[in-house]
Amino acid sequence: MRSSTIYSSVISCLAAVTAAQTAPVWETLPPTPQLPGNPAGTVTEINGVKIWHTEFGTPVDGQVPVLMLHGGFGNSDYYGDVVKALMANHHVIVMDTRGHGRSTMDSTPFTYELYAADAAALLETLGHAKAAWVGWSDMAIGMFAALLDSDNSTLVDRAFAFGGGHNPQSTNATFSSSATYAAFIGRATEDPRGDLKAFAAAVETLESTQPNWTEADFARIKLGDKVTIADGQYEEAVALAEPALLHSWIAGSQRVTLTNVSHFAPLQDPDQFAAKVEEFLSA
Repeated sequence: MRSSTIYSSVISCLAAVTAAQTAPVWETLPPTPQLPGNPAGTVTEINGVKIWHTEFGTPVDGQVPVLMLHGGFGNSDYYGDVVKALMANHHVIVMDTRGHGRSTMDSTPFTYELYAADAAALLETLGHAKAAWVGWSDMAIGMFAALLDSDNSTLVDRAFAFGGGHNPQSTNATFSSSATYAAFIGRATEDPRGDLKAFAAAVETLESTQPNWTEADFARIKLGDKVTIADGQYEEAVALAEPALLHSWIAGSQRVTLTNVSHFAPLQDPDQFAAKVEEFLSA
């Protein structure tokens, strides 16, 4: 190889490294962390599928557990650093949504109501009458589905919704063309577990057709200031007006924006995400 070609290659590599180092955090997708201790977890038969879950911290009398619910195409590992921060003071439960990560799926079409029913059934199986639900992206929507169900809502003590919406049109139309999203999907498709083609088709159908709620639906949520609607300062997945809209529809709810992060805040700034959840839990 000619020296000029080598020189050009070195310069190009250095430029790429420099760009990665200087990119604002909200334009990055940090490596997926492990859950503390990289636990084997437990698989439980729920609603016809096997739901993977595990627990951290120590149960405290009079304190509800915290149920951490990840986003679409992800799994509980994405919350690894957030859980590490929360488990010192809270009993934390994580679960992989059906079809995601270590949980299985069947031929039943995905719905947000089904996601909610799985989470509620897991809590009941573990012997918990209520929990503080923390939902991100698809499972922020799944959490809304729980709140709108007369049976499942009884298991929600309080709700922290990060990056959720009320219908398919609330998704930012250009989200899928972002470099961060492309990197995320590339990472998700490297996961060898399960039938990737069937799983991807199920999630894409869900996200393109559901949910279909209105202001009247959200007006039925009566938890008041026990509901927090959260987003990132540079949220790229959800229409920018959506969090304020949902906040206005849920009477008494809290509104929080995490700074210098995007839809992938639990990876980009887990300490800030955990701090906002701590504030939510103490409200």
